[in-house]
Amino acid sequence: MLRRLGLCFLSAGCMGLGWSLKERLKKSLEEMYQIRQMMQMMQNEIIYSRAPLPEACLRIAGRTGEPYRKAFAGIHKEMSENRGTPFGAVWKCRMEECVCGLVLPVEEKARLVELGGSAGFMDGGMQAQVLEQYIRRLDLSIGKQEKEMADKSRVIMSLSVMGGLLIAVILV
Repeated sequence: MLRRLGLCFLSAGCMGLGWSLKERLKKSLEEMYQIRQMMQMMQNEIIYSRAPLPEACLRIAGRTGEPYRKAFAGIHKEMSENRGTPFGAVWKCRMEECVCGLVLPVEEKARLVELGGSAGFMDGGMQAQVLEQYIRRLDLSIGKQEKEMADKSRVIMSLSVMGGLLIAVILV
């Protein structure tokens, strides 16, 4: 009796592992959507409001959730204190803190962290173009991940169920 119950728990645990991996993929895609939305907001602030980058960061901080709110507010605060630190360095420092707890792919984390280095030294038009290029690259990554997500989800769930059953059969 206990043996059967243990086998059921083992199989359920394997399915739960597969489910959590599938949800991790889904969360990664949702975070990429959120970053895309924030970058579009920043681009709009620069183009239509003619806001400088620190001011755009403050406005975005008011419209986003954590951990991005803290990062954008910190960028605005540091740039407003005018310590002579370049925007790219402030952006990199704050975004590294922000992305450490996210489920994003490593290459997307690196692109987001390095974005400030290429956007901080130009006029508003060039900053908007840099953000537009970043958004296009992000769209390509999102499209790729959307295509792969359905297949990966099926494979993950199939392997987790089959792995649980295989372990159960071996233990019997």
